[in-house]
Amino acid sequence: MQKLRMEEIAKTLSISIATVSRALHSPHLVNAKTRQRILQLIEESGYVYNATAGDLSRKKSNVIGILIPIAQHVAFGYTTLAILEKAQEEGFSTIIGNTKFDPEMERKLLQQFLERGVAGVILMGFSIGQEEPVVDLIKHGIPCVVIWETLDNPNISYVGFDNRAAARSVVEYLISLGHRRIGLIISLYSKLGRIKKRLEGYQEALEKQGILFDPSLVIEREPTLMEGKEAMSRLLALPNAPTAVFCASDYLAIGALAAVKERGLRVPEDISVAGFDDIEFAAYCNPPLTTIRSPSYVMGQMAVKFLSEIIKKKSHEIRRYQFNPDLIIRKSCAPPKGS
Repeated sequence: MQKLRMEEIAKTLSISIATVSRALHSPHLVNAKTRQRILQLIEESGYVYNATAGDLSRKKSNVIGILIPIAQHVAFGYTTLAILEKAQEEGFSTIIGNTKFDPEMERKLLQQFLERGVAGVILMGFSIGQEEPVVDLIKHGIPCVVIWETLDNPNISYVGFDNRAAARSVVEYLISLGHRRIGLIISLYSKLGRIKKRLEGYQEALEKQGILFDPSLVIEREPTLMEGKEAMSRLLALPNAPTAVFCASDYLAIGALAAVKERGLRVPEDISVAGFDDIEFAAYCNPPLTTIRSPSYVMGQMAVKFLSEIIKKKSHEIRRYQFNPDLIIRKSCAPPKGS
């Protein structure tokens, strides 16, 4: 079939050019049968829609910006996949920025999103002290949804969970097993608010049981396998090594398991290890990892749903949802040796 222009598609189907355009950039606004007829003719004719020109003509973008702190993290990968799938379902395109935990890069990417006039932004958290650029986007009419954490700021929408409470539940479980000297290997709490809350949850659990906080048992690292292994090696080399270690990321925890094995020790017989996120690998470790199950995929889908509703309704409504993540108990934790 000869390649058709948009106006020829409209004429062939006896509908307006505007209806054809809406079927492509805002399919939810077009009757399902009409939309199917349009899409079928487009497929048969080989017509290619110019989304950029469509955005300019409508003076409205159909692109969602996504901000990720570390692209290679599996848990964020699940969330990103959910966002991409749901965005496509809702008729949005996406662009992704990777901040690498750098506040300056974060500001630059948010500025680029603003300059490109994106329809909305989803942030997988943001750096400590960086609420202002997010609020600035919202003031410019670009709705934002923050995921992976809850926020006190009443002007920002979020889909997340209480990181402090989740971390506290892990440490309380370790204490219930009889551990009193508990190490913490944690991601960049000095940069990210949600990670700082995990540190606070650890401290609160110790304080509640009258256990003195020991800064030498806390090691801050980027959430990688290598960093987790190196951090655990440091803890095991202490004169009074911990009997259990909470790793505030499964990546760190899996690296920690490798360090324990390298020293000829066993988990959980010699030392207990717990993680955070419940990435797919956690259940297949040796031993399977006790961890917090974060709703990474569902958070991404819900964030797009919220953002889509705000954009399509042209509202300034603040949308919020808080999950209660579960502690998944597996075989990597046991009472301390000799108890």
